[in-house]
Amino acid sequence: MTRDGGRRRVAPRIILQDIRDFTVQIRDPVNDRVVGTGVVISRGGIVATCSHVVRECGVEPLASREALVHVYFPAANHRSRAAELRPAWVAASFPDSEDDLVCLQVEGPLPLPADRVAILGTAAESQWNSFRSYGYRQLEGYIGAWARGVILGDVEPPVGRRLLLDPVQLESSHIDGGMSGAAVLDVERNLVVGVVSETWIAENAGKDRDTAWAVNAQVLDFSPVRVDLRPDSLPLVSAEPAYVQPSLLQRAAPASAGRRMDSAPLPLPEWVGRETLLDELDRVAAADDSLVVALVGFGGEGKSSLARRWVDRTLAEPDSGLSDVFWWSFAERASADDFFEAALDFVSGGRISSDELPDGRARAECVAGLLGLRRFLFVLDGLEVMQHQTGDHYGTLLSSDLHDFLTFFATPGHRSLCLITTRAPVFDLVPYVTYQQIDVTPLSVAAGTELLRKLGIHGPDRSLEQVVHDWGGHALTLSLIAAILAKRHQGDSRRITSLPSPDPSLPRDQQVRRVLHDYDACLSGEERSFLVRYSVFRTPVPDETLRLVLPETPWEEADEEWQRARTMVFRHLLAARVLRRDVAGRTSMHPLVRDFFAARAEDGEQRRALHHRAMGHYLALADDMPAPRTLEDLGPAVEAIHHACGARDYGTACELMHSRLYQGERGLITRELGAYETALSIFAEFYPRGELIRQPLMRDSESRGWVQHEVATCLQMLGRLHEAGVATRRAMQAFKAVGAWHDAAVSCQNLAELYLSLGALPACRAVVTEAFDLARRSTDQEDLLVAETLSGALAHFEGRVEEAERAFAEALRLAREHTPIPALYSSSGTRYAQHLRRIGQAEEARLVQETNLTVCRAAGWTGDEANCLVGLGDLALDRDDADEARGAYEDALRLARGITRRDVLINAMLGMCRWEHRFGGSIATLEEYLGQALRMASAGGYRLAEIDGHMILAQLHHESGNGENAWSELALIEQMSAEIGYHWGEQAVQEILDELRQE
Repeated sequence: MTRDGGRRRVAPRIILQDIRDFTVQIRDPVNDRVVGTGVVISRGGIVATCSHVVRECGVEPLASREALVHVYFPAANHRSRAAELRPAWVAASFPDSEDDLVCLQVEGPLPLPADRVAILGTAAESQWNSFRSYGYRQLEGYIGAWARGVILGDVEPPVGRRLLLDPVQLESSHIDGGMSGAAVLDVERNLVVGVVSETWIAENAGKDRDTAWAVNAQVLDFSPVRVDLRPDSLPLVSAEPAYVQPSLLQRAAPASAGRRMDSAPLPLPEWVGRETLLDELDRVAAADDSLVVALVGFGGEGKSSLARRWVDRTLAEPDSGLSDVFWWSFAERASADDFFEAALDFVSGGRISSDELPDGRARAECVAGLLGLRRFLFVLDGLEVMQHQTGDHYGTLLSSDLHDFLTFFATPGHRSLCLITTRAPVFDLVPYVTYQQIDVTPLSVAAGTELLRKLGIHGPDRSLEQVVHDWGGHALTLSLIAAILAKRHQGDSRRITSLPSPDPSLPRDQQVRRVLHDYDACLSGEERSFLVRYSVFRTPVPDETLRLVLPETPWEEADEEWQRARTMVFRHLLAARVLRRDVAGRTSMHPLVRDFFAARAEDGEQRRALHHRAMGHYLALADDMPAPRTLEDLGPAVEAIHHACGARDYGTACELMHSRLYQGERGLITRELGAYETALSIFAEFYPRGELIRQPLMRDSESRGWVQHEVATCLQMLGRLHEAGVATRRAMQAFKAVGAWHDAAVSCQNLAELYLSLGALPACRAVVTEAFDLARRSTDQEDLLVAETLSGALAHFEGRVEEAERAFAEALRLAREHTPIPALYSSSGTRYAQHLRRIGQAEEARLVQETNLTVCRAAGWTGDEANCLVGLGDLALDRDDADEARGAYEDALRLARGITRRDVLINAMLGMCRWEHRFGGSIATLEEYLGQALRMASAGGYRLAEIDGHMILAQLHHESGNGENAWSELALIEQMSAEIGYHWGEQAVQEILDELRQE
């Protein structure tokens, strides 16, 4: 359950099993080639796939440990579990039948959380139900792809084939080679009811082209492998609704029929076709269970124009119920922080400022929580720039805050609608039943022909139809071809033979580049020079800014010269969709076109000079503005830094970052505005190819150290802790290189704190040793004090009790003799109190926590204050004081929700879980908090918190009589604790195991 305006309401169940959680690749062990797909069906490491997949790996599908295949577990996300390749052998097969199914046993412990295993059911009850699947079929450069369709039901087996159960026929246009072994998820029952086994390759007539078959999961009942098949539907998982403080909810007053569409493209004058897609959008938008809709298609298919057309059509309908439109172009401003600032201003009617909320997640939750005030329409255009484009994470969102916002949006409790345009499926939302995807396909032959005629191309219908057919109905390509024919041949379609023939084997973007090469050859020198120069701009710009890119134009001349030049340059560019206008009258390039002309630019003095000119232009804009208070106010300075980096003037870029965005020690963009994601994206331009794992490009060591320190801070605040560790170490090395020993000591302390949070205890030992060395070099006694507390905390976690006591005692001596506060406070005090509680000194632990709480409150350290309250709640829990414990935990949770630190929020949620478990509170609340805490801990890599959460889960399973799951959880805890050397985790497992054995 969750709170809403002071009330509690049930969290809706809307999340299906996430197929990608338990889908793996089956690889040939010889050449590492992906030959099929597998499904993890057991916590014991059993993977189901097709017999013919194993046979293609050169292994006979007979139970044996002699022959091995490889199973590849993709990385969970970009912040936590890494990918793993494991050997596996056939554990079970069906030698007396020809059912295309086999069970593999993966070597070693399953490299997945215990809840990332498919829940199975029989296909008998799934006839006519919709299904989803995910497997490793090749689609241009993408190795994994989704499929959806309908389960038609059982059919008779092929003649002469001996099967235990009849095959299950599927209807889907997406299933292809490589998906053999992929899960068939019945979306109405939320159960995996089979695995894809084969597909029908249609002949030219196309009959039965959407036909495929699956092996019924019930076949597993005939195997020696023990796998449970659930007889009833699996309940959907609860989603966390957004929570808004009642005071903010009361203040918000969005404008009636508000419109923010400055970044929307202008309606196309040559609109053609797309009625089927528009009708589909109407249908989906009208459905009560549709909250987020994504238009997905290749670049240049016309997704943004389609969205604009539908929005205009919908606004013209008085009964649509949608009148408040917020359009955001991520192609223009690829920043979640900027998006939340603008969205919050829109939905609150300017009554709530982003600086009232501490970070992106809080703003995401606030915006989503206000969606119920009116029926808003959000259009997120060009979302692909905020998604991973390659690797195991393809399609997932780069920003955790944007992920939170979209999952909040997909959670019922409002009537608003979010329309997304993107080149990649939004995999973060696929498990949500309130999310719908509409594929934007190429133009039909009739629509493509009509487009060519509207663009001035003439000729016989058959000639135009052939052009559309040959080039796949791709809207941008057809527009470019029309421009070429118009310039070269007065629009005569019969001269299409002068262009190179299309190559269907090439990916779509390469086909577009081939046409762009021919289009480039048609341009005048002025037009080509303009486009190459204009590609330096990454955001839409007004006409006055375009003067910067015209070749050597004398700006002092009369407006007539400017108008003539502008007319010459724009003659064909807008018609060919090379340039496009938005509602605000600004001009931008299509991303595919911009990339093409940017690649043609010579990276020499002339281009760097152009970047310098653009930098000066944006700095002048910034100087003309009042003192910045918001992210939008910082926009010109951000662009100035971008162009400074483009000019390879990293020293100037660093100085601008420090003076304009940080405003010195004030930390405007980070500490005040909480825009850590924006700051990190800007810092990425200081690194080769934006790779933060490398060294920044400025030469000055002190500046390099500052940049790396701030990058580490941003990464840590965004929950990307493993990456933060690398950046922190780099910053420490840079400070050491210039003899800044105190700064180096602080970086080292931060690294040790980070490792303790991650549970990276073995790695922390060397860092603590270095912290002592740097403390001695800095001659700062407080550095030595912190090193002692870090040493004590590490010794405590590893069970070295006497060493921990000695270290904390020495830290206390230093505090009394060398600091104004004769006590351990902040994280040092919290860890000292944890140690005292663990060794049975509860009263001493309480005094330490209360003293620490007083200090942290006075200093305004909200995160430390919340951690103190959790510690006090734990002590009250030990005394069976339910009221005091609950009050402390609730206060901690309230504080944690208002700050940036995920570790504090996880800690507070686990405290609430302990209370609900101990005093028999709401099971729904316990499950909600525990699920959220474990998801955040797993995503962030907080291993100690993960262990604590799984311990509560093990106790719940045991008390509910589910002994198998309890044993599985305890095995996982024991494994994790042993891996990191966490003494108390291993001890707790042994204590519970002893209790279980006695029962």
